Amino acid sequence: MSTFHELHSRAMDLAQLALVAREKGEVERAEALAIEAYGYEARAADTIPLDESSEPTRSILYSSAASLAYQGRKFDVALNLIAKGLAGYPPIQVREELKTLWGQVNFEEHAREQHMILMPEDLQISLQGNAVASGMVLYDEFLKRIQALYSILSRTVQRKLRREYQRTGRPAGMYRYFTPALSVPRPGSFAITLRLLLPQQYQTMMFLSASAVIDEVLAGVEYIDKGDIDGLRQVIEGEAYYLNFVTQARTMAPDGENISLVGLSSTKKSIGLTRTHKDIAAVAKLGIPDEERFRPITLRGVLDYAKSRGKDIVGLTTDDGKAFSIHVRAGMDDLVRSYFDERVSVSGSQDTISRKIYLTDIETER
Repeated sequence: MSTFHELHSRAMDLAQLALVAREKGEVERAEALAIEAYGYEARAADTIPLDESSEPTRSILYSSAASLAYQGRKFDVALNLIAKGLAGYPPIQVREELKTLWGQVNFEEHAREQHMILMPEDLQISLQGNAVASGMVLYDEFLKRIQALYSILSRTVQRKLRREYQRTGRPAGMYRYFTPALSVPRPGSFAITLRLLLPQQYQTMMFLSASAVIDEVLAGVEYIDKGDIDGLRQVIEGEAYYLNFVTQARTMAPDGENISLVGLSSTKKSIGLTRTHKDIAAVAKLGIPDEERFRPITLRGVLDYAKSRGKDIVGLTTDDGKAFSIHVRAGMDDLVRSYFDERVSVSGSQDTISRKIYLTDIETER
């Protein structure tokens, strides 16, 4: 019969192999190794008597076994192991860890009931700056950046699935491939982890993974931060998708005051976006072609879709009641939607002959 030490040692060896496999992107092998590991760890925990003097060893072992079962997607087993750990005399810290794990397992069980699968890949976004404290951030600074990141992820999925750029309406089911789920902020900064939920009917679709989507988003943002627009254009095909990626990255970028750094990281790569909104606008050269008949124009007012007279036009009403029609190019529509009914400063290029105004940038009017 194997001893406690032999069982625990074997479990830890397998757990390490599972971690390495997961870092390599070998998800199925990682899950299989985690399942094998939890079996050894659970047996090791079962050798410890249910006695107060057995703590914290007993509860730590059950917590470890439950975590491995969770990694192997054996949710019922994980809940049972958590219950065993809580049934003893766990110290406060271990008890809280077990309760947290219970919540995570319940979340995935609920997702499974909704026919969704929580993918193992993570994308973390962290913010630094004057608007950030330990575990806190000004709401508007966070909201606009997480919305921009969600737009980038969604459009990346659609583009990689060869979907023609869609300006209006809700994408068909298969193009809403992933749904994001957010974790709580990290202590000591403001950082949250975003994980992607995959509809079960797409589980067998091997031509696109959450990892591939996250990798491409990180690569694109890194190109922007380095000012390598040529490199970005090689990654992102199609002018509308390119324009969308750049404008959303600009929304997510630091302003140099409230937010000084936006960090993005996965298990494979970490980048820091330090180039500001205005810097990106200058580098990307998103303006209308520089022809003599175009002149720069800045307008301040409230965006009003009620004044729209076409799918590529949005209205803006100034404080003195003047109404302007702003032409929005394909790729900038997600940006415009996020500022609807807000007071904004719109930068554009105006055709001196037709008087048409084409949007080049938009910011909240402070």
